[in-house]
Amino acid sequence: MRTLDAAPCRGNRYCWFTILAVLTITLGLTSASHSGAYAQNQQQAQPSQAGLPTIVLVPVSLEGPIERAQKDGTALPLSLRDVTKMALQANLDIAIAETREVGLQQDLISAHASYDPKFTGSFGWQVSKSLNNNSYDAAKTPIMSSLSHSWSSQVSQNVRTGGNWSFSLGGSRSDSNSASLLANPSYSTNYRISFQQPLLQNFRIDSARNQLKVVNLNMKNNDSTFRKQVSDTVAQIQNAYWDLVSAISSYQNTKSSLILIRTTVAQNQRKVEVGTMAPIDVLSSQSSQASQEVQLLAAEDTIVSRENSLKQLISKDRSADIWGKIVVPTDKPSFVEYNVDFRQAVETALSKRPEMEQSDITMQKSDLDIRMQKNSQKWNLSVTGQLSGASKSVPENNFSFSRKYWGSLGTSYLYLFNTTPPSWQVSMNLSFPLRNRDNEARMAQLKINRQQTLMNRNKQEQSIIVSVRNAVQTLQTAKKQIDTAKIGTQLAQANLDAENKRLDAGLSQTFQVLQAQDRLASAQSSELSSYISYRRAIVNLQQQMFTLLDESNINVGSDIPKNQIPDLK
Repeated sequence: MRTLDAAPCRGNRYCWFTILAVLTITLGLTSASHSGAYAQNQQQAQPSQAGLPTIVLVPVSLEGPIERAQKDGTALPLSLRDVTKMALQANLDIAIAETREVGLQQDLISAHASYDPKFTGSFGWQVSKSLNNNSYDAAKTPIMSSLSHSWSSQVSQNVRTGGNWSFSLGGSRSDSNSASLLANPSYSTNYRISFQQPLLQNFRIDSARNQLKVVNLNMKNNDSTFRKQVSDTVAQIQNAYWDLVSAISSYQNTKSSLILIRTTVAQNQRKVEVGTMAPIDVLSSQSSQASQEVQLLAAEDTIVSRENSLKQLISKDRSADIWGKIVVPTDKPSFVEYNVDFRQAVETALSKRPEMEQSDITMQKSDLDIRMQKNSQKWNLSVTGQLSGASKSVPENNFSFSRKYWGSLGTSYLYLFNTTPPSWQVSMNLSFPLRNRDNEARMAQLKINRQQTLMNRNKQEQSIIVSVRNAVQTLQTAKKQIDTAKIGTQLAQANLDAENKRLDAGLSQTFQVLQAQDRLASAQSSELSSYISYRRAIVNLQQQMFTLLDESNINVGSDIPKNQIPDLK
């Protein structure tokens, strides 16, 4: 039986070397296999990252409407003063207000018509025939016939004291076959001057004078309404102008932010190419770029919309040349502090606001109604004076009359004012109601209406004070917003600079830089909005004090063509 040695030497030592060699080869192969697998995994991982969705952005044009207009020659640079003047001369609301003034001027002419002189005239003839009852005439002819012509004319006119005067001149020619007449034919002329004046009722006021006062008050009220219309239009123009400035500046801020994002995207793509940034970071920056490009398109649309709103205020003609132009504002919303004292602002508003003037006019109309009602309650006492004269002429060789009366119609008129003594007459007439309850009720109602008008005026005054107070507070708040917005912009800029430095040092990420850029763009937009809000607050306060036209150096008489109704054909 064969046995093994308990302590083999060389054979065992060979076995151990063999085992170690096998293990070494196995480990080497395993390591190589793992290295190949890792390399294969790495090769597979790279296509996986490179296989992210490939999105090709179609960048929008950075050339805005202002730049395009400047290239093609359609740009129309306009200052705020230019826009305001153009709008005041062509605004349809102002043109409509002017037509009301023209209508009131016609009412004033109609009210003066009560004092226009009037002429009346008449001419007539009469032929009469009858049986002759006079024995002397009957011997001549049994039928007595006569022919007469008469004429008259009169001029009359009302006077501003409530009375009226008249002057009449007339004459006649009579011809008859009667033998008993001393003159045949004969001419007669006459005149009469009369004047009537009320002493109580209609002495200080009457319907004609009351109508003149009412029309003048209506014209004054229309002037006040017109000035308010102009002021409101100027406020609309200035707000629309600054809205356009705000839209253009917002477009520029969005454009600058988009340019910065595009630069960031390009830098990130280069970093991916050299292997220092993951491709996923490019998608994040591209997403921000796409969002910003959408905002740029929306900002351009806002410019067009606000420009059309401004053009609508400027031009009344839809075919005007300005609709083919691009308005380019030349004024910028620079900060100029507007100092105002609240008490002084309230006093200015109460003295200048058209609403207060219109309330005063309404009060004056109420006083006129009461005055007219009191006038109707007075006694109707009037005095009438009359001066008259008459003259006559007969054919020549009529010895029954003085020689100076010989002649025709001209002779009668000649002696009517020269030798004929005038007749005169003075009379007084009185009438009054014993009781008039209708007048008493009307007077009570008019007093109630006046009291209501006074209360409405006080209410209007309180409303003006509140509106001025709110406008002053809004102005002060807008001033604080400017200070805060400036600091916000400075902090956002400093934060962006810091993030860029951190990104270069590898301590930040791309999306953090993009967020800092968005915050800077938002801060710049907020700062611009604060400037626009401050200008709006100034306009609002000036409008509440009704000093906007003076502050804007606008003269209603020269800057706005009066009494020119536009031809809209």
